[in-house]
Amino acid sequence: MDLRKLMSFVAASELNSFTAASKSVNLTQGAVSQQVKDIEEELGCKLIDRSTRPISLTKEGAEVVIVARQMLNLWRDFKAKQNENEFIGNIVLGYVRSAITDNLAFALYSVMQKHPKVTIQLIYTEGITKLLAQEVAEGKLDAALGVAPIDLPKGTIWRPYSSERYFVVAPMHYKGRTDEILLNQGPYIRFKPHLLAETVIDREIKKRGIKVKKVMELDDYESILVMVENQLGVGIVQEHYLTKERLSKLICVPFGLPALMREGGIIARVNDPKNPLVDLLWESLRAVQ
Repeated sequence: MDLRKLMSFVAASELNSFTAASKSVNLTQGAVSQQVKDIEEELGCKLIDRSTRPISLTKEGAEVVIVARQMLNLWRDFKAKQNENEFIGNIVLGYVRSAITDNLAFALYSVMQKHPKVTIQLIYTEGITKLLAQEVAEGKLDAALGVAPIDLPKGTIWRPYSSERYFVVAPMHYKGRTDEILLNQGPYIRFKPHLLAETVIDREIKKRGIKVKKVMELDDYESILVMVENQLGVGIVQEHYLTKERLSKLICVPFGLPALMREGGIIARVNDPKNPLVDLLWESLRAVQ
């Protein structure tokens, strides 16, 4: 049963006029009359007595209009509930470069598909997690994707969504199968993000007293892998960069004692009106890990 036809029928029954009903449902008088006829043909009985002025319901019409009102009320209640659950809005999202992964793309696509009225605007400020957190606290960003550990500014929260290991990667001809032996052989291709003097990788190397022969510094893990694949040295990268192809042609050994972990998360403001939208992204990111 077409709900639009039911609306026309109910309007005609309540207003006792096809003309008045047509104005109520924003259709022509002829269209309303035809829609009522369609219902009558479908049910096999007359619903409205057109011989009287004003028009009136038949006995069958009086019974059907009760059911029609119930159906329309159920539909309106359902639509109202859907609208309550509908998310609308925009998030301005900062990020560290290493947060741009296939999983992020999958999560963004999932949010877009499920909530088409939500937009997520990615902004790269060449910042590190600490600076991104400050921009969130100051309201320059709605949220940001960063890496722990971090001292959060007042009024912000950390919501972790991923955890992965770091790996030492080296060409196949390197000798040894421990992180320390591989790094000692060098030359070492260091990860050096913009504006950050020391990373968690640097601190782990220093803590263990590993002597590395640094040959170059790059600010992107993908670039480090390109250099290692071309036998220019040894590096340390995050686990998700190690595709099946790379695992088959490189030595890949967990780094750290115990294994050093990278925790990714979202930085957001406490009690911010946009947090329901941030929650959508956070839940989507957790689902694809």
